[in-house]
Amino acid sequence: MTPLVRTALLFALLSSPSFGQTPMDVQPVKKLVPTGTLGTCGYQPVEKEAPFYNKLDVKERVTGSMFEAYDIHKRKNHYVSWFAVVRGISTAGDGTTTLLLEHKFFDGMTDCHIMLVSQSGGGDFNAVGGKFEIPLIPLSLVRVYGRVSAEKDGLPQVNVEYVRMWPWLTFTFTYLSPGKDHSNPRWQKYCKICDGTRIYDPYPDENYYLNVLGDPKDFSTPD
Repeated sequence: MTPLVRTALLFALLSSPSFGQTPMDVQPVKKLVPTGTLGTCGYQPVEKEAPFYNKLDVKERVTGSMFEAYDIHKRKNHYVSWFAVVRGISTAGDGTTTLLLEHKFFDGMTDCHIMLVSQSGGGDFNAVGGKFEIPLIPLSLVRVYGRVSAEKDGLPQVNVEYVRMWPWLTFTFTYLSPGKDHSNPRWQKYCKICDGTRIYDPYPDENYYLNVLGDPKDFSTPD
């Protein structure tokens, strides 16, 4: 693990929440030990996440599967919960934080030992909230909950109520493309192993993320 990633993880995990900030949870990083068997589980929200998860319409809990496509556009006023990779972080003078996020399809199922989402997705969107309880890490995986308030220049905007974050070593990818992948080519060029055959790794290391997502130093860093 590089000093950059190690420092970011430590900073995120040790930061203390304060009143009035957007609530968050961070998936703990633990050593992945192969057991010889893999299991599939349904998604389970953590305690703080559950009230937001329960607000979702059943149709919004699965956001793309082999059987049904999911379009992130034209969903103004819908309450949603989207998985995404953090591609940009900016904070205004009033403390408002805007995230540029790369949406990832999710079929409601994951590996039991590690979070699993599709490498393909519906495109980019913005998520706007107050200062987050814990600093967000570029190229981490997040699940944002909130209402779509607008769509500008082709980018939906979600007003964030809650964020769950998975740092590197706590998530992996699979190919699950319901129809055409609408991911931004700007981000696709960073993936050195996206050849349409195998991207899944149940026990990823740092090199895996570097080869799929790019290097965190090339993206915005938390304020």
